[in-house]
Amino acid sequence: MNDRRKRVSAKKPRIGLTDKDLERLFEIHATDSAAVLARRTGLPYLLIYNIVHRRVMSVSHRHYMTLYGRPAPQQVTLKVDGELFRAMAELWLFLNEELTRADLYRELFGLESHQKTDHRIFNGKIHAVDARLEHLMRQKFSDAGVDTQLLNQWLEEFDSMPHSDWVQYSRIRPALVYLWEKLGVHPTSVLNQSVVRYETGILKRVSRSTADRIEALKNKTEKELREDGKQDTEKIKESVVGGKRGYTLYSDIRDELLFLRRTTRRGAKYYLGRSPWTYENGKAKRIAHWRALKILQDCDRFIRQSPAIPLANLPQSRQWAQVHRLIDVLVARTAQLLSDKDGIAFEKRILRPSHTRVEYNNPYHGFTPFDMASRVLGMKRRAFDLMVARNCEIFRTVGKFAQRWYLPDLYLRELSKKKDFELISAKYELMAKDDRRPRSIDACMN
Repeated sequence: MNDRRKRVSAKKPRIGLTDKDLERLFEIHATDSAAVLARRTGLPYLLIYNIVHRRVMSVSHRHYMTLYGRPAPQQVTLKVDGELFRAMAELWLFLNEELTRADLYRELFGLESHQKTDHRIFNGKIHAVDARLEHLMRQKFSDAGVDTQLLNQWLEEFDSMPHSDWVQYSRIRPALVYLWEKLGVHPTSVLNQSVVRYETGILKRVSRSTADRIEALKNKTEKELREDGKQDTEKIKESVVGGKRGYTLYSDIRDELLFLRRTTRRGAKYYLGRSPWTYENGKAKRIAHWRALKILQDCDRFIRQSPAIPLANLPQSRQWAQVHRLIDVLVARTAQLLSDKDGIAFEKRILRPSHTRVEYNNPYHGFTPFDMASRVLGMKRRAFDLMVARNCEIFRTVGKFAQRWYLPDLYLRELSKKKDFELISAKYELMAKDDRRPRSIDACMN
């Protein structure tokens, strides 16, 4: 489509000839004879004959230069390359499937239904068309609410994809109604085009990409509502179609704001710039992102400066942050204890196999490659490698080698079911964060 526009813009329009232009031509060559004009200009006799008898109303720049001996003057374009016109006509007929080429031709030329039509302007046998026709086609799209940018986009899509990839509006209408009823998402915002034009029948189809995107939004909304039907509608809407750039939902910082109001002397207006009544009663749902950031930063700063605040008094999001820190401390302490002599003995008991080697080698239970065993146990690969390296003697007794090392699925299931195995796993996950040296299972098992 871009190449097409370049070719259209590069091709010079034809020059219209008026009766005065014809009189001036006779004066220049001192004759009104078609045969004499053809001989003096070197142009084909038939062309000169048609010009003289007004059967040809325009000529090319090259022919004009030959006839008059100078470049053509600037004037309103009468003829243009018809490729862009034909592309717009085909798109219009596709979007309005009940319309025929004959109907469109009569509409463009203002003809009656019984008058004949010339289909050559549609099939390309007439290469150039009146500039007026191209303007009329653009005007038809404009009247339907399709601006130039959107029209160019549609022409690109129409030119590059099979026509079967366009979808009837009636097929995606239920999904649009669902999004409107459940989330308040207006159909226009997802169609990128006024829904009124579809509802009134001006436009009847949408591209496959638009239809797929609308269906995906509907499926995502259904999933969000199934998982948490009590969740704030605005949060679901934001997770589905995205939020408003530069703004944050008031519900996302409400707890932090209430915490600051209870524990500091600053009121809500200091942070919001207005009374919280507007937000609490649903009159406004978002605040500027910089205001939300200030609330969160002040909240975290106050918590750091006041370590004696009870955990239950903190905003829920900050409670989880503090709990995670506490868990990290406990895990670190547990890992330290498991690294002592007694801890190592405890670890060996957890990892010790419960069955004989014959049972583990039974093909009935299946085998997992060593490089995939970490996923089965829910461990990171580096943590698993560290665990194997520290307990080579145990893994050698249960491992099986057949071109590569395998672990019996029976043994992996045993480890996964042992509740204390989580402590061993946490120990090596913590060690893996600090230990960046490469660990090779092959070096341990061979």
